Amino acid sequence: MNCVYLSPDEGIGGDLLLFIFVGKSKPMISVHIADDHAMVVELLIPVINHSGIAHVTGFSLKLSECRKSLVTEQPDVLLLDINMTDGNGIVFCAEVHKLYPRMKIIALTGHDEYSNVILMFKNGASGYIVKNEAVSEIIEAIDVVMHGETYISRHMEQMIRKTTTTAINLTPREKQVLQLVSKGMTNPEIGKQLKIELSTVSSFRKKLNMKLKATNPVGLINNARKEGLLE
Repeated sequence: MNCVYLSPDEGIGGDLLLFIFVGKSKPMISVHIADDHAMVVELLIPVINHSGIAHVTGFSLKLSECRKSLVTEQPDVLLLDINMTDGNGIVFCAEVHKLYPRMKIIALTGHDEYSNVILMFKNGASGYIVKNEAVSEIIEAIDVVMHGETYISRHMEQMIRKTTTTAINLTPREKQVLQLVSKGMTNPEIGKQLKIELSTVSSFRKKLNMKLKATNPVGLINNARKEGLLE
């Protein structure tokens, strides 16, 4: 909280002293873009910078460049293309997640194979967006993952729902986490309740979203009820 002092000769009559308390603005989310298509990068930078919630702190056209930039930049969010000219983004995702576990990784790709979604989330990604989606989804995804949730683009969500339905088996711990999510508890609250690390809670949430084909808490709870996993 900042305090601004105005003396009488600054427009306040008599001996009146005015103190204005100004709240600190919410810090902008820093984003790095790793994509080998320069036109995509050029399109995304102004969209993100004018979003009001995030700004681009750097971009890379190669994974080798990205690897070097992340050492000093360490953004909040990494938008990562799966297929780069000098390497595999899925493998690189695991590398980045291991080095910077707090960094949120969102896959930004032209590939909509369900297997890629599974692999990216397994390797530590928090979001998956297909490039033919509206650019507004990228801003939504950045906001969602920074709140500790996972994000899957609407296109991929529809594809996942069309896949063959199979029996959903949850581990005892996954069932516990699901129950607490249904009660409206946040990740920190769940971690405290179950006495597990926040990163572990996030991991369970990702697995639950994938198993129940959900992209947000409301969808997770609704789908769990449809499957008879919640009353």
